[in-house]
Amino acid sequence: MTNRLERDGWADTLWLETSADDPGRGMTKEAVAAQVDLVIGAGCDGTVRVVADGLAGSGIPMGLVPAGTANLLARNLDLPLEQDAAVEIAFAGHTRTIDLIKLTVDDHPPLFAVIAGIGVDAMIMDETDSGLKDEIGSAAYFLAAANALGRTPIRLTVQLDHHRPVKRRAMICAIANVGKLAGNVTLIPQAAVPDDGLLNLYVASPHRLRDWVKLGLRLISRRPQKDDQVDQHSGKVVRVRIHGKDS
Repeated sequence: MTNRLERDGWADTLWLETSADDPGRGMTKEAVAAQVDLVIGAGCDGTVRVVADGLAGSGIPMGLVPAGTANLLARNLDLPLEQDAAVEIAFAGHTRTIDLIKLTVDDHPPLFAVIAGIGVDAMIMDETDSGLKDEIGSAAYFLAAANALGRTPIRLTVQLDHHRPVKRRAMICAIANVGKLAGNVTLIPQAAVPDDGLLNLYVASPHRLRDWVKLGLRLISRRPQKDDQVDQHSGKVVRVRIHGKDS
């Protein structure tokens, strides 16, 4: 990247390294305060989310150099996963405006560009061993999935826009801006477009073996299956309420 900067005459470059304590918030704030012309976020999806959140509304374009395991935003935007090619794209000057989704949990409103989830998918992300990811890549997610599938469903109520609330005992509840996952899996085919101004709600509530089979067929074929216990809709606002044992 240094050679590319020198070749194109970029001056006064800021190199801001993230840390375990700060995945990029402070660094992005510093870059915005310096009124830089371009921010290139190099890292995993977590780092990319934090940088995108910090740049929202600033008018500063963001380049993306994927350096994680899943690299979901890069995959969904069809950006190269190889570093040199990603840097070339970042400096090419071609931009695309995409949506960010505002997530409010306990009055903290971060923005995200990919997917937020409750249930099995969230457990997979939380419990995947980072060391194992370094060794075997995206296969580590599938190992975590095997453990997460044994968990009990989550009782929740979801409401999309002004439609009536519905109750589900869900294994997955995802709010998505894009549809592709790691391992060449597409959770929400076609409907999830990163710049259409809509979020995509995906709730899977399989309870029996045949439900899981239909859910698997849906993922493989990228088409709904009859009575596959999946709710999939698009809208502007979704509210999710998680119920405890006594609610």
